[in-house]
Amino acid sequence: MRKVWALVLSASLFSIAYGFVEYYAIRDTTFGYNPVMFSLVYPYHFIMAAVFGLTAYALLTMHGIKGAIPSLILTVALFSSMLVVEDFTWFALRAVAPVHGDSNAGKLISQGEWTTRFMGSTDAYFTAIPNWYFASMAFSIISVLAIKSRRPLAAVASAL
Repeated sequence: MRKVWALVLSASLFSIAYGFVEYYAIRDTTFGYNPVMFSLVYPYHFIMAAVFGLTAYALLTMHGIKGAIPSLILTVALFSSMLVVEDFTWFALRAVAPVHGDSNAGKLISQGEWTTRFMGSTDAYFTAIPNWYFASMAFSIISVLAIKSRRPLAAVASAL
């Protein structure tokens, strides 16, 4: 269980650090390009996906997770959770420590922003929570439980 907590902590720290870099250093993730998929995905996102995928796999390897199928499942689960943490970090920084000139300074996620357009969002008192956050975290939790209990993903999901 310690391996799992160490993995979660190291993945979270990487994602938070990446959120800082993306918000404060990478000011325009479009880099002047048009979206290539779904009017939401820019070429930058493929680079970001590669960085997060390789980092997720490296973290699993460093924490001693072995086996081809468990590694693949956990890499995808860790990758998606890391994206949630990074995305929320970006919006939290915009809300509490915005850069000069940010037109949405002081706001968390609002309805209609790109992150809410993928799967919609759930309204909360002060923000909109993207539904993909819930799907990602559920998949990650089910994956970890399945790998730890050595049961198929479907069996773990139905038991919850």
